[in-house]
Amino acid sequence: MTAQAPAMTRRAVTRRLPRAGLDGDALSVRAWLLLAAGTAGGLVFTGVYLAEGATRAGYRTLAQPISALSLGPGGWVQQLNFIVFGVLVCLSAAGWRAALAPGRGALAFPVLRVIAGVGLVMDGLFAQDPSGGYPPGARAGGPTVHGQVHTLFAMITITALASGCFVLARRFAAEPGWRRWAVLAVAAGMATIVFIAAFGAAGGHGGLAGLWERAAGAATSVLTVAVLARLAVTSRPAARARRLGPDRKSV
Repeated sequence: MTAQAPAMTRRAVTRRLPRAGLDGDALSVRAWLLLAAGTAGGLVFTGVYLAEGATRAGYRTLAQPISALSLGPGGWVQQLNFIVFGVLVCLSAAGWRAALAPGRGALAFPVLRVIAGVGLVMDGLFAQDPSGGYPPGARAGGPTVHGQVHTLFAMITITALASGCFVLARRFAAEPGWRRWAVLAVAAGMATIVFIAAFGAAGGHGGLAGLWERAAGAATSVLTVAVLARLAVTSRPAARARRLGPDRKSV
């Protein structure tokens, strides 16, 4: 009875210890589902706009922005694509809150995800104006209200995504096991800024404008997917050790 007491005490103390954050093993199933929703949304969003771009007559993937797919016949597909992705990004914010709390960025990063998600939804509700000869036969006129709203929220979205990279970098710098990732996060944020600047310099269409826009979004997506992958991988040994228990690990 006396010999079992220390082991029982250790287990009780271990259960009461607060987690330090960035610990995939400590996340609930609900948190993982919310995080997975954002990741799955990004993959579906990419797959849809690639498929739409490859099958739309007159659409040039390397030159035209993704938003141009919201125009013309079948434009509702890309509009819905924006809205669904935006909703899933907003939902993933709760998962990121659980993954980052407590610590730096535990509030700022989820808030930025919500801002980006709302921006995507608004871009789906308000289509851009025709430009760069797309859709075929459309006459380019002056800017419209819905076109200006689309552009505004597109800028808000990409700003939120880039800012999120720097928030993560600050958090990684404070975590002993994640300090090398701070460099990757800063690189992703800078790449997003550089690529979207190149997109703007191309006038939003023509040349390689479409490629630069896609690269800007990909930079932040790759970072978040990589972070989630590491959380998932590192959670497995911890889960196995917990199942074995302290007594079996020490044998």
